[in-house]
Amino acid sequence: MNKAFLRTTLTLLIGGSALAGGAGPAPIVAPAKPVSVAPAPAMPKPAAAMPKPVTLACTEGTYAKEAIKLVVEKGLFIGYPDGQFDWCQAATRQEVAQVLARLLAQLPANQTTFDPAQLDVLRKGVADALAGLEELRAQLAAQDQSISDLRDQIAALQEALANLPAAGSGAAGTAGTAGPAGEAGPAGAAGADGAAGPAGEAGPAGADGAEGPAGADGADGAAGPAGEAGPAGPAGAQGEVGPAGQDFVPPAAPFRYGNYIGATYYSVLQKNTGSMVRLMAGNDSLFGNFGVRLTGDIRVSGTTPGNSASGLVTYRGTTGRFDGILGVGGGYNFSRSSTLGELLIGVDYRVIDRVAIFGEARQHYYFDGTNDSISSITAGLKFRF
Repeated sequence: MNKAFLRTTLTLLIGGSALAGGAGPAPIVAPAKPVSVAPAPAMPKPAAAMPKPVTLACTEGTYAKEAIKLVVEKGLFIGYPDGQFDWCQAATRQEVAQVLARLLAQLPANQTTFDPAQLDVLRKGVADALAGLEELRAQLAAQDQSISDLRDQIAALQEALANLPAAGSGAAGTAGTAGPAGEAGPAGAAGADGAAGPAGEAGPAGADGAEGPAGADGADGAAGPAGEAGPAGPAGAQGEVGPAGQDFVPPAAPFRYGNYIGATYYSVLQKNTGSMVRLMAGNDSLFGNFGVRLTGDIRVSGTTPGNSASGLVTYRGTTGRFDGILGVGGGYNFSRSSTLGELLIGVDYRVIDRVAIFGEARQHYYFDGTNDSISSITAGLKFRF
C-alpha cells in the first residue's frame, strides 16, 4: 500500500477507536490532501532541461512501524493470501472497505478495541505519518516552483522567437557614394531652323501735324456748363423701426396698441353704499375690431354687491383718438355665490399712443332668484402696449 493511503487509514482507525469508547485525548485529524496542480497548457519544448520529478522512497515500515504492527495484530490488516502485505502497493477501495468492516465488527463484542496504551501507539504513528506528509508537501512545493520557472523560460523563449526577423529578410545596406562624372562626348550635328518667333510690339506714334488755319466765325456757341449744386438740407428724424427681418409699415395716425390694462376707483350708490376698485386686462383688436376683456371688482369699504369676476366679448369703433366700446358677457359674484350677466358701454380717449382715459357704464343681472340688477358708472386710466 502507498504511504498516503496508510496515513489516511491510520487516521480513520483512531477516529473509530474514539467512537468505540477508547480512553485518552481527542484523536489527531489529518490535514486535507493538497490540491493537485493543473497541467500547464501545451507549449513548444524549450532548450532548457526539464526539472527532475519528485520520487519518494518506499521502505517497508518506514512510517509508523509500531502502529502498523498493532493494527495487524488486531486483525484489521491480514495481508494477501500469500501472507505478504506489500506496503508500497496502492490499496483499492475494496481493501479499505474490508478494513473498516473488520473494525466495525469488533465494536459490539469489545467496546474497548484499543486500550489507552495502544491508542498512544496509534497517535504516535499518525504523528509520524503527518511528518511524512509535511515532507511530501515540501517536495511538491519545490516541484511547483520548478514548473513555474520552466514556464517563465518558455515564455521568454517564445518572445525571443517572435522578435526574430523573417528568414531571408536582412536589412538593406546603405547606398554607395556616386562615382565621378565621365568625359563629355563630341558635339552633335546642328538641328533644323526653329519656327519664327511672335511679332514685336508696335513702335511709338508719330508727332502731331501742324495746326491748320482758323475757320470763319461760326454761329453763336452753345450754352456754358451749369453751376455747382447748393448744399444738401439737414436730414429728417429717423422713423420707427419695424420688426426684425420685416419691412416697417408706418401705422395710420394716430397710432394705437391693441393690448391694455386699466384700473378705476368708484362708488356704488344703488341699493348698496360703498366703494370698490375695478381692474381689467384685454385686447380689443384680436379679430379685426373684436376683442376680449377680463374684469375683477374688489370691495374697498362700505356695503357693496361684493367681490366678482367677469369675462366679456367686446366690439370697438375708432374715430381719431376716440374709441367706443360695447361688451357683453358673464361672471360670478363670490360674496353672493351667484352667477351674473354683464352689459358694458364705454369710451376711451388716447392722450398719447400708450395712455388713455376712459369712462364706462356697466349693468349686472344676478341669477340667484332675487332678480337684482345693479348699475355702475366709473372712469379711470388705461395703459396700452
